[in-house]
Amino acid sequence: METDALRSRFTEARKAVHQASLFLLSHENLRTSITTKAENDYVTSADRECERLLISSLSRVFPDDSFLGEESGTRGEGQCRWIIDPIDGTVDFMASFPDYTVSVAFEDEDGIAFGIVMVPRQNEEFSAFRGEGAYLNGSRIHTDETTPLGKTLAILVPPHRHHEFLHGYMERMERFYSVISDMRSLGSAAISLCYVAAGRVSMYYELGLHIYDCAAGIIIVREAGGAVTFLTEDEDWIEIAASSESAHNAMMECING
Repeated sequence: METDALRSRFTEARKAVHQASLFLLSHENLRTSITTKAENDYVTSADRECERLLISSLSRVFPDDSFLGEESGTRGEGQCRWIIDPIDGTVDFMASFPDYTVSVAFEDEDGIAFGIVMVPRQNEEFSAFRGEGAYLNGSRIHTDETTPLGKTLAILVPPHRHHEFLHGYMERMERFYSVISDMRSLGSAAISLCYVAAGRVSMYYELGLHIYDCAAGIIIVREAGGAVTFLTEDEDWIEIAASSESAHNAMMECING
């Protein structure tokens, strides 16, 4: 897609994401209206309404684009598509934990063209446009390529929806602890990727994701100078390893054993 057409979509996406963020901040009471989708997988009324607002806003301006939303699935048959997670970190939202996000990416014939991740409670907007770097609230960000790994944090997310993989995960965690200082688990793939991009953590590893969980965050990491490896290719089952460029070999050794 031509740059001007992408840039107009980026501008509209930022508006829509900020509107969705304000909606969530003013409707946190909806966090108690919960439906169970699968084991340890939930959706609130806020997820559905936020996604409806995003798709409605963007499709009104770009009616020929297609959409992939976590809650509504695929809409339209256009070659280019929006990839939307209205609340990445629904359990965080349900618990009034501040690390939930709104995540929107746009994909054209050349891959992910841009991504925007908004953290409503912290008023942080992470974004990246292909070939133009990554930003936090308008300021350029980069992965941390200088801090010794032994002094860094990693985001390592246990397989909370797939307990059958817990034993292998714990073996990997032991190897991670041999090279990092400590670990965290934040409940949102999007924010985890953005924290790698901003240099707040050196690594992020998780399995069992979907493309809408991580599409926006992936381009933000790469545009910030980091590395992302997919250990699986299926959009409905993604095992992802993201890190600073300097930490990636050590990370893959921890994963592969």
